[in-house]
Amino acid sequence: MTEEKEKSVSLFTGDVSVASEGVEQKLPEFREENSTLVNKVNTTTTAEKKEIEGEVMPSTTTTEKQKEINEKAPVSSTTSQRKDIVRDRIGVQKRPKFVKCEGCGKDIPIDEWPDHRDRINSVEFVTTHMSSFKRFLVTLFIDFFMWLLMNVYFREVTVVNKENIPKTGAVIFYGNHQNQFIDAMMIRANCGRPVRFVMAEKSFHRPIIGQFGRMMDAVPVIRPQDVPLTPGEGMLTRMEGDVIYGENTKFQTCLAVGDVIIWLKGNLKCSAQVHRIRSDTEVQLTMPLLPGNIVSQPVPFKISRRIDHSTMYSSVYQTLQNNQCIGIFPEGGSHDRTSLLPLKAGVALFSLGAAERGISVKVVPCGLTYFYGHKFRSRAHVEFGEPITPSEELVTLFSTNKREATGIFLEQLNAELRSFTINVPNWSALNFLHGFRQLYQPQNCILATQDYLRLTRRLSKIMEEQKDNPEFIDFRNKVENYQDYCNALLVRDSQAATLEKLGSSESSQLQLLFRRSFTLFLMAVILVPFFVVGLPIGMLASYLSERHRRKALSESSVKVVGADVKGSYKLLVGFFTVPIVFSIVSLITYIYTDLRTALTVSFSLPMAMYVSLLILQEAVMEMRAALPLFMSVISKHKQFRRLYERRQALVALTKELVSKWDPELQQEVQSYVKESKDDMKRREPSLFSLRHSGLRRLADKTR
Repeated sequence: MTEEKEKSVSLFTGDVSVASEGVEQKLPEFREENSTLVNKVNTTTTAEKKEIEGEVMPSTTTTEKQKEINEKAPVSSTTSQRKDIVRDRIGVQKRPKFVKCEGCGKDIPIDEWPDHRDRINSVEFVTTHMSSFKRFLVTLFIDFFMWLLMNVYFREVTVVNKENIPKTGAVIFYGNHQNQFIDAMMIRANCGRPVRFVMAEKSFHRPIIGQFGRMMDAVPVIRPQDVPLTPGEGMLTRMEGDVIYGENTKFQTCLAVGDVIIWLKGNLKCSAQVHRIRSDTEVQLTMPLLPGNIVSQPVPFKISRRIDHSTMYSSVYQTLQNNQCIGIFPEGGSHDRTSLLPLKAGVALFSLGAAERGISVKVVPCGLTYFYGHKFRSRAHVEFGEPITPSEELVTLFSTNKREATGIFLEQLNAELRSFTINVPNWSALNFLHGFRQLYQPQNCILATQDYLRLTRRLSKIMEEQKDNPEFIDFRNKVENYQDYCNALLVRDSQAATLEKLGSSESSQLQLLFRRSFTLFLMAVILVPFFVVGLPIGMLASYLSERHRRKALSESSVKVVGADVKGSYKLLVGFFTVPIVFSIVSLITYIYTDLRTALTVSFSLPMAMYVSLLILQEAVMEMRAALPLFMSVISKHKQFRRLYERRQALVALTKELVSKWDPELQQEVQSYVKESKDDMKRREPSLFSLRHSGLRRLADKTR
């Protein structure tokens, strides 16, 4: 092929286009050299024939002048088909490949994608050009939304160590990311200072989320997973240390320093960053390849372009220079795993980069723990750690060796964050851990939420250290069998612990069952208006959040079931549908009554709905307590006595094993034990009670 033809095919970009440059000059030569071109077609290489015959499909559009010349050109009957192919390949434009932009909804040619992607520079914030009064209204709106989150969506939020947050100066908040956009709102609502969060630039172009991000002055960042990959030309043939060799590759024109090369070894996705390009077939990497990533046979590859984050870093450093706060979730994306993902280097780069510029910055870890956070009226716990300041040695090292300094500081931040979160391998292990804690904690031991989580983390360390111990494995099997037995009887462990008082007379149990049933009936009557108004809202929020969960799960490689996105979506759906439903109810009231009644309904309906939520919460607890009571009456208490005996044996075994593996823990737990009988009397005398949260809240206040 001629040099013009070789330049026309670019497999790197995925486009196939024929350069039109020089076509006008070549057209007169076409008539004279037509037979020569036919001979070239007959002697083309196998790769060129495949390209001509359809592996790279040309466009069918040609210019009028080209069509005229093609018609005048002599055509041989034996070679007419080959000449037609040649005419199609000369001077035509081939079909380009496009990238769908989620921001503007347009198809962008992949050659223009890097420039189009940098629209990050054109993100305009709501508060950028705004009067002080309008800024006050925006702040008031955000605070109201935070209040709804703290008091309506969650039934209980505990905040610990808020005094660790510096009142003034530059602060970087970082935390675990397990509940999507709720995580950012939880930190901002409880830290007492305005925070600018680093937010995925992709989210800025979502209809509602983007507006909230702009109002909160979030800092947009382009993530590597949001950038489309481009197929590389040629094959990777050999890898040695930090060098990759290719065949039929064009590294010098297709790659740039900082780009990432991605290939597959079986089902394993491997990647490496380009440090230096030596030739078209040889490239040096920033780090040596791991043995498990090296391939021994030619493989195709893709390229992830280096992202320019200079604007984002400039915005972050300017915020810290103004003694304001930055928030970041270094895990990268929201997930529903039971342990932390590997932390990205952004939080360490922000901290060390700011310190290198002479900015005194404090890094505050935030541990976010949710108790079924994707469910409405769940509980949450926020714990702030002590501020971390980058040492002078690390800042000095950062100026000479950024990679090493960043790695050291990131390990320090990771260890600190893990001390405020619960990390277990999977959901099965987490379920066992909760059962382990319930069996070990004495019934007269009242723990505040912070101490409850501290005890759970302490037991998780035992679980990690003894996971291969046969004695521990046997103990875990017994606990899991006990949990299955409780589930079969519709009993929770907190209820099973009270079965010691199970009386032989059925009359008292029948009276208690009748009282609970009557209470549930009264609550159901009171909640009828709530169901009429609130049930459509709940069903719509549940349906839309479930659909969003399935979509997010299909697009993610780190989510387990996608539960982390449901809470945020329910909150957004409820925030916009509740006013609409209230307006419809008020309008219907006005149509069938008068204006005064309609206004009364409009102003009283929000408060009535909130009170109905509290009543519904109590009704759910009453129902959960009545079910095992009903089963107890039917089974004559035999199964429940057997359950209690089984639990008591497990409690004794748990204390024995913990005293062997962590002797100091028993003494620490004893300091929380309440020996006074008055504390025990405060519990409801029912044998099937779920009302222990009141004592825990009291412990939170008195701690």
